[in-house]
Amino acid sequence: MSYTIGTDIGGTFTDCVVIGDDGRIGVGKQPSTPANLTDGFFAALTDAASQLGLALGEVLGTTRTLVHATTVGTNAVAQRTGAKVGLLASKGHGEAIRIMRGGGRTKGLEVDQLLDIPGTYKPAELVPRRLVREVTERVDVKGEVLVALDEDDVANGVSELVAAGVEAIAISFLWSFLRPEHEQRAKQIATELAPGVFISCSHEVAPQLGEYYRTVATVMNGYLGPLMSGYVASIVDRARTDGYTQPVLFSECVGGLAHIGQVQRRPLLTLDSGPASGVVAAQYLAELSGYENVITADMGGTTLDVCVLPQGEPQRRDTTIINQYEMYLPMVDVQSIGAGGGSIGWIDDAHGSLRVGPRSAGADPGPVCYGTGGSEPTVTDANVVLGILNPASFLRGQRSLNRAAAHAALAHLGERIGLSAERAAAGVCEIVEHAMAEEIRRLTVGRGHDPRDFALFAFGGAMGAHAAAIAAALEIREVIIPLGDMASVFSAVGTVSTDVTHVYETPVRLAEPLRLVHLRETIAELERQAIAQLTDEGLEDAIDLRCFASMKYAAQVYDLETEILADDDADALVARFEAAYAQQFGPDSGYRAAGIEIVRVRLYARGRLPRPELRGPSAEPQGPSAGIGEARFRSVFWRDSNEFVETRVYDEGTVGGGDIRIYGPAIVDLPDTTLVVRPGDLLTRDGFGSLRLLVGGAL
Repeated sequence: MSYTIGTDIGGTFTDCVVIGDDGRIGVGKQPSTPANLTDGFFAALTDAASQLGLALGEVLGTTRTLVHATTVGTNAVAQRTGAKVGLLASKGHGEAIRIMRGGGRTKGLEVDQLLDIPGTYKPAELVPRRLVREVTERVDVKGEVLVALDEDDVANGVSELVAAGVEAIAISFLWSFLRPEHEQRAKQIATELAPGVFISCSHEVAPQLGEYYRTVATVMNGYLGPLMSGYVASIVDRARTDGYTQPVLFSECVGGLAHIGQVQRRPLLTLDSGPASGVVAAQYLAELSGYENVITADMGGTTLDVCVLPQGEPQRRDTTIINQYEMYLPMVDVQSIGAGGGSIGWIDDAHGSLRVGPRSAGADPGPVCYGTGGSEPTVTDANVVLGILNPASFLRGQRSLNRAAAHAALAHLGERIGLSAERAAAGVCEIVEHAMAEEIRRLTVGRGHDPRDFALFAFGGAMGAHAAAIAAALEIREVIIPLGDMASVFSAVGTVSTDVTHVYETPVRLAEPLRLVHLRETIAELERQAIAQLTDEGLEDAIDLRCFASMKYAAQVYDLETEILADDDADALVARFEAAYAQQFGPDSGYRAAGIEIVRVRLYARGRLPRPELRGPSAEPQGPSAGIGEARFRSVFWRDSNEFVETRVYDEGTVGGGDIRIYGPAIVDLPDTTLVVRPGDLLTRDGFGSLRLLVGGAL
């Protein structure tokens, strides 16, 4: 027997799945351990192994693939606990990162913050002025060297930065992506003078046009470098100590996996790797289950993460904003808002209104009902007060929830605006559901998609309690709880449902009439690099290459990524771009007379890995006679009736296997998640063990 293991560290819980060759699955879910995330990682792994009746060493000793999605980098950026970084920049351009293209005061802010311009401010400096050194060198827009690199400038700058105590040095010279020799030589000098300092070069991290975005990415990569290098090494070392003998793979935000060397060189790519893994799992299961258009909604303890997959392809983005700094980072376009089980309900004193999030109780201190020090009521506390969550069986009974404490916290909150504890709890849930529905509406309707054409894949430990209400608000008729109870650890499932992936890209500048000969030569060079790297990683017999052109109408700022097919001519490529443009922005919104340009080529190279068979624990065919067992009853507060109602409750034993039909109102208590079936809705199960909720009773 051999095993495949996937893990995902979230802000509140660390999830793990252990999948055996015989189809048995062990699920582990343990509180994250912010002080030392490695402890939570192995606690969840031990928990999952125990579900199979095995010790940790027994599983690791026969595991062929161990994959990890980590929030170490994300946490470091949010908490500003990364490395002390110095910057080497081209002479005259050391202030680019401080100028922030003039938009630093407003980038990434919420609408209500933008309305208060005098109250906005620039974020804390990524690199203070005293840690910036300018270097004499200059390459022009054509990649020609105008001024040779002054190596003494580099050596002096590195020595001064090391004396100032930097742990990482970012090197970002003008037009380095066209001519990287200056950065390469500067890196050699820095490595010789400061062998223990992490070096991050812009031509390796973000080889794209745009000095500011490229520099921010390079600095951020250096900011995470020392921390991530140590962390991934500690995971690998401890796994080997416990018996694991194969390479450890790490999830990245592009929706694929990488070996430890890649992660240590470009730790920036681990940002948001957990949410991206959930999207990958949904894409794989949707393909198996026959769903074409999918919206993913992952609600954990801290955030709601949403992605839209029209025609089964996740939307992607080229840049991301962190702490108001915008940088180049190709990634699955997962959008997050502060709406999780730990999101805190509070009173906006300025307006006397109830608000929820974005602050979260997280894993420490956690919701009030956990009894671990939390004092502010959360969405989880609200669900306990409403009777949706069973205090006695939360997390497979590993944690008992204190309903009285949650009730007292909601009563105190409601008292301030004249609501009972129950009505305050209902308000908390209604507000957070509205926020989640609005985020999905923004990412669908706002981008030219009708949410009614999509199925909602709802996962994460907290999503089942709110999915039906969100779907109803958006007029989505079908909700999928993927793989049943495994929905609570679905991002961990995603880590073992994808491939080793590398992204290669280069800027180009082609205008109509488009001659694709040069484009094909550029693609061929990227393909050579990809094949060489995947061959070095032992994946030469399982390579999949997909190439995309970033295209736009001339004189426009923003571009769209359009796939380049092997038999494309210029007309076919342009037609595909225009169709995508019309889909997103509306018919006849493009100005064709301006002409079309290609500004970048990007290659996604995958080394295919064996994927586990995705079937939930209740997918075994037991026939229609299996049915469901006898329900229990629990008093549940339903908002529509504004009262507590004795409601049928089904657990893992009573829903059994095979076919089920449960009409709402009902609650389904699974070991790691709870599903609300609203009045008028119908719950069934498909052949993969996924629970299928038909909003309104039928499609």
